[in-house]
Amino acid sequence: MFATSKNTHEALLGRDLAVSHGCIEALEQGLDCLASLTDEQYLATAKPHVTSTIGEHFRHLLDLFHAIYNAHHKNGERSGQIADVINYNLRRRGHTVETSRQRAISEITHFVHWLEGITETELKASVELVTEVSMTHQQAQVMSSTLERELTFVALHANHHFAMVKVTISLLGMSVSEDFGLAPTTLSYLRGQS
Repeated sequence: MFATSKNTHEALLGRDLAVSHGCIEALEQGLDCLASLTDEQYLATAKPHVTSTIGEHFRHLLDLFHAIYNAHHKNGERSGQIADVINYNLRRRGHTVETSRQRAISEITHFVHWLEGITETELKASVELVTEVSMTHQQAQVMSSTLERELTFVALHANHHFAMVKVTISLLGMSVSEDFGLAPTTLSYLRGQS
């Protein structure tokens, strides 16, 4: 399941690079949260405040990582560049990851390993993505970006879903790390206030 980097000769990899390190930090926050939950709690919702289960939030954020990862790997092989269009419209609604905390842990661990081996050249690569852009009718738009920009987007989007998961957890009378679900800019602000 894991592809190894063919570009190990490059000086900086994964955790040494700000963008991939930030993604790894976000994913590790998710792992910490999942480790604190039971399988039953993973299926919890806090209706009417939050209508999706914790598992559905994790499935959604993992779908975005899958979109990038799948575009980065052609026929299961790491290409060193984005070989395909990142398709954010592909979702796995109803997938096992929505109901299996262990599957979510496995997928997050997979993405952490992938990001640990990513190179600066790969991060700087130009990419194309496709995503829905209209609320009133189906309309997808192809856009240009870079891999580092898209990884930044999915990490920040994960933080947004972690914030909703935190609401569910608190409404269930449980607690999670204080900084879980907070954006990097918010955390920098809070550090500056101490």
